Amino acid sequence: MEHVNCNLCNHDDTKLLFKKRDKFGISEDAFNVVECQHCGLAYINPRPSQQEIGKFYPETYSWKENKEASLAVTRILKRLEKGYRYHLLKGEVSKVERVSTKIDGRVLDIGCGTGDRLDVFRNRGFETIGVETSDSAEYAKRCLNLNVIKGDLFSARFPDDFFDIITLYHVLEHTHDPGKVCGEIYRILRVGGMLVIQVPNKESLQYHFFGKRWAAFDAPRDLYYFGVKTLTSLLKKAGFALLDIDHFMSWWHPPTLVISLFPSLDPQRAWQKERSGGSSLAQRVAWILCTLMAGPFTYVESWMEQGAIVTFYAKKPV
Repeated sequence: MEHVNCNLCNHDDTKLLFKKRDKFGISEDAFNVVECQHCGLAYINPRPSQQEIGKFYPETYSWKENKEASLAVTRILKRLEKGYRYHLLKGEVSKVERVSTKIDGRVLDIGCGTGDRLDVFRNRGFETIGVETSDSAEYAKRCLNLNVIKGDLFSARFPDDFFDIITLYHVLEHTHDPGKVCGEIYRILRVGGMLVIQVPNKESLQYHFFGKRWAAFDAPRDLYYFGVKTLTSLLKKAGFALLDIDHFMSWWHPPTLVISLFPSLDPQRAWQKERSGGSSLAQRVAWILCTLMAGPFTYVESWMEQGAIVTFYAKKPV
């Protein structure tokens, strides 16, 4: 464990918001979620070091397509799960195209997981590269034939002004030094290139309603918890010009609400159960039904610009 100062303003003056346990039970510790008294950035302190954090990521943390199932209905549900995921990803990529006005170019997805988002970018005509620290990188290379580097952004050592678009979907909050990450992105992004960052929104209605029970608080894997104000400050500090802040996800993207209400329906729990030989049929059916019912509520909070998930579009100015 290591103690750190605020990554945004470098002060060491915080108040304790709450303590949060690991939902996977990998550690019995309760982690402190604190808030900087100067700038409002929330983060875990003390936290696992870079050498220790890997043990908190189980193999089932990232989604992987799994076609093996004994029951026909389970196979159908898995196909629906894949279709649902790719529907969301296609929507994300379409937004990137619309804001950036680019229909081709070189894309880097940082923390790309198993590479399904890169797969969508590639199918739309982009040249794609990914970096991923976990073994999911091997899946992306072997099963999807993607160019994915196993390692972090810094070990990849990309040249200056190399990418047209760089994306981090639910990744920045996992990094040990978000400010340094943004600085490295600025170096390797071309002038006029676009940066896309998606994070849970600490200023959302869901956070104010659920508090420490909010599903987006995934301690200790999420090391930081950004709001619109703190992430805007971080991007401007790194030199980026903000283009847009998008609170609206897809109509069918209410996972944090469903998992906050019913933690046992978390898809990651289903993946773990399947890996150990158990059946997740009832869990999958309940998940689909709850997701459909929660859609209108998440649409309303997005319309109020207090959505649980927020996406930032910024560019490297000329």
